[in-house]
Amino acid sequence: MKKRLSVLLTAALLLAALTACGSNTSGSASDISQSSEENVQESEPAEDDEENYDTGDASLDDPRNGDEIGENELLVVSFGTSYNDNRRLTIGAIEKAMEDAFPQWSIRRGFTSQIIIDHVLRRDGIAIDNVGEALDRAVENGVKNLVIQPTHLMNGFEYKDLAEEAAQYADAFEAIAIGEPLLTSDEDFAAVAKAVVEATAEYDDGSTAIVLMGHGTEAESNGVYAKMQKVLTDAGNINYFVGTVEAEPSLDDVLAVVKAGEYSRVVLRPLMVVAGDHASNDMAGDDEDSWKSAFEGAGYDVVCLVNGLGEMEAVRQLFVQHAQAAVDSLGQASSEAASGGRDAGETNLQAQGSGQAGAAETALQADTSEKSGKMVYGNSIKDGAYEIAVDSSSSMFNIESCTLTVKNGQMTADMTMGGTGYLYVYMGSGEEAATAGEDSYIPFEVNEKGAHTFTVPVKALNSEIACAAFSKKKETWYDRTLVFRGDSLPADAFAEGAFPTAESLGLEDGNYTVEVSLSGGSGRAGVESPAQMTVEGGTAMVTIVWSSSNYDYMKVDGVTYDPAAVEGNSAFLIPVPYFDAPLPVQADTVAMSTPHEIEYALYFDSSTIQAQS
Repeated sequence: MKKRLSVLLTAALLLAALTACGSNTSGSASDISQSSEENVQESEPAEDDEENYDTGDASLDDPRNGDEIGENELLVVSFGTSYNDNRRLTIGAIEKAMEDAFPQWSIRRGFTSQIIIDHVLRRDGIAIDNVGEALDRAVENGVKNLVIQPTHLMNGFEYKDLAEEAAQYADAFEAIAIGEPLLTSDEDFAAVAKAVVEATAEYDDGSTAIVLMGHGTEAESNGVYAKMQKVLTDAGNINYFVGTVEAEPSLDDVLAVVKAGEYSRVVLRPLMVVAGDHASNDMAGDDEDSWKSAFEGAGYDVVCLVNGLGEMEAVRQLFVQHAQAAVDSLGQASSEAASGGRDAGETNLQAQGSGQAGAAETALQADTSEKSGKMVYGNSIKDGAYEIAVDSSSSMFNIESCTLTVKNGQMTADMTMGGTGYLYVYMGSGEEAATAGEDSYIPFEVNEKGAHTFTVPVKALNSEIACAAFSKKKETWYDRTLVFRGDSLPADAFAEGAFPTAESLGLEDGNYTVEVSLSGGSGRAGVESPAQMTVEGGTAMVTIVWSSSNYDYMKVDGVTYDPAAVEGNSAFLIPVPYFDAPLPVQADTVAMSTPHEIEYALYFDSSTIQAQS
């Protein structure tokens, strides 16, 4: 009895220390953040490594990547796993629960790990969409209402990254919402703890320690493990202990607590939605550094339960509840569609219609490759350094950030790369690079953060620039095409008089029309063209009418403009500081459950200005 009391005191002290380290353990979406590693269910083998284990039959799993989706889609987003059987029993089972709960919605899959997607495709020939591909599929299939339900354990960096990626598509749908991750509310913690206890009840005989292994993170969100320990202990489950692979409580911490008790057996089970590589190897593997080996080495009989949380019905229903809350947030119309009309009379939410005008009523333009692509030279930009967006023809040539430097009309760009796979770049084709002298190659430099950077000349913005990149691994030149986007520069970056204005064009006071085109966002939004324009005292103001009613304000050069008092789609009266060059603007959409500002650029063509009588 004294030894059992010692175990409880040790666990309490451990819990208190962890709670002090991570004070934000309430489980609320706003309080818990995590590192991107937190949702890594497994570490994939390198491309050239061979698996020496059987992961199951991939053909039994449905990748849910079909078209003909319909107007309502529920996209289930997971980190992913290459363990075929476990993918079907966890992620697949969660998706199946969604299909049963939402018969009027099309359930689709998206993975965030490109490494896993590529590995499964290479090994099994099974294609799984990444999040961007899944969102593009939804847009191309004409989805109007989109709900994204992540299978993440908690709300953190990866969840926020997902929200940011989805926000870039907010203007492509009439309504979009994101469900909460598994451990969000106090009720979620209690429900998951109860499910775990019920699933392991047969082992809880007083002489068995039941150890739950989470991933862990150095981020503040690691406090969720302390919270789960507290929920278990407070409910009287004194033989349950929570540890992590990557953080605290560590294996040594948990082993010490178990040793303080009167246990002869240890049951190991992952506290992860998916039981992938960590569960199979770090927990249940035979290597000397696995949790199984550590507890066996300490003299315990060890039972390994390699089952992800997603295999539990109670956990799957929690995800369904979170998805239902997201569906409900879209409004009554979406909720009725999701439930097949059931309980429709119990909701009283206002639907968010797009108010999109028909093709016969207005001409909408979203593709502005010709207009926004008009070349901009250095003599049109003030001297200075500017963060600029760069389009690359290859995702393998990943430019994380870029600084454009302008001096005396000359432009150079410092490109910070997302990897270290290229040794040189050459401003031209790969064929030209192979025959050119090495003195024409541009080598990488290492910045203060250890990232590789290349400094390259830029002849013009909005112009396709040939750039060959030399692969360190393949020792081969690869052709790339870069476009440094002028529409990503602030309006005050351009030199005075660089582009025509209402005054320089000699426009008299009066009413006009002008053709306007839109770029940015998802590429699916549009604006009415030609637009109505008034000129007074050399200042031009134009009425921008959007293709939906979901915008509640616009910003031009940092100034916020409220909607014009008109019925139908969102409309704003904004200034036109210049013509014939992209004008960066921001528009806030309420299509998502939380408003989001989206970056756009408007192009006003001075050659199309027509006076109105």
